[in-house]
Amino acid sequence: MKDHNSFFTATGIPSLFLIFSVLCLAVLSFLTLGNSRSELSTARNSMQQTEDYYNACSQASTVINEIQTELTDAYRQATDQKNYLALVGQFCKDHSELTFDEEKQTLLFAESLSDTQQLTVCLKVLYPEKSGDSLIQILQWKTDTTASWTPDTSQSVYKGGTHE
Repeated sequence: MKDHNSFFTATGIPSLFLIFSVLCLAVLSFLTLGNSRSELSTARNSMQQTEDYYNACSQASTVINEIQTELTDAYRQATDQKNYLALVGQFCKDHSELTFDEEKQTLLFAESLSDTQQLTVCLKVLYPEKSGDSLIQILQWKTDTTASWTPDTSQSVYKGGTHE
C-alpha cells in the first residue's frame, strides 16, 4: 500500500502541476492576444485620425496660399486700406467657403477632418506698411466637433421572468 501511494506522488503531483501550468499559460496567452488586438485597433484609429488631421492641415495650407496670392493682388490694386478691405470682401463673396468680418478684419474657413470634426482656421487680414510685410496673421488653428454626442443613459434592469 505504501508503494502505491509513493507512485502517485511521484507521477501524479508533477502531472497536476504540469496541467495547471499549461492551463495558466494558455489563459495568459489568450489574454495577451485580446489585449494586443485591442491595442492594434486603438493604434489604427489613432493613425487614421492623425492622417485625417494632416490632410486637413495640408488643404488648409493650400487655401491660405491661395488667400495670400489674392491678398497680394488686392494690395497691388488697392489705393488705400479701405479699398484693400473692399477687394478682400469681394474675394470672400466669390468664395462661399470663406467668411470675412470687415469690422474685425478676420477671415474664417473650415476644412473637414471627419464626419464629426473639422479644422477651423481664423486669419487676421493685415494692411502692410510696405510691400514685403505680411498680409495675414493666423489667429486660430484648431479642431472643432461638428456633431453632438449623446451618451446612452438608459440602463436595462432585470425584473425577473421572461425578457420581451
